[in-house]
Amino acid sequence: MIARWHPLCGRVLLARSFRRLKGELMLAVVLPDGSAGTVQAAATDVLGERLQAEHGPEMVLTADGVRRLRALLVAKSRGSRRSRGTRRRAA
Repeated sequence: MIARWHPLCGRVLLARSFRRLKGELMLAVVLPDGSAGTVQAAATDVLGERLQAEHGPEMVLTADGVRRLRALLVAKSRGSRRSRGTRRRAA
């Protein structure tokens, strides 16, 4: 991993394959804990450093950020379920 913003920056990961997700080139890797993972190919030097440099800076969520986002989405989902049936449809 060469992207400074990535939590695994500086680590060497075993690459298994390439795939595209929503048009973005991704690399299937083995994470340090042995589990499978997917990282942006641009965050690695697998294609040379030029691709990463063209990709530019990125923002990733921390584990705490993911938890907070999930809590917000769950709360929003629950709120929309409560409101179902309260609106009257035009006849």
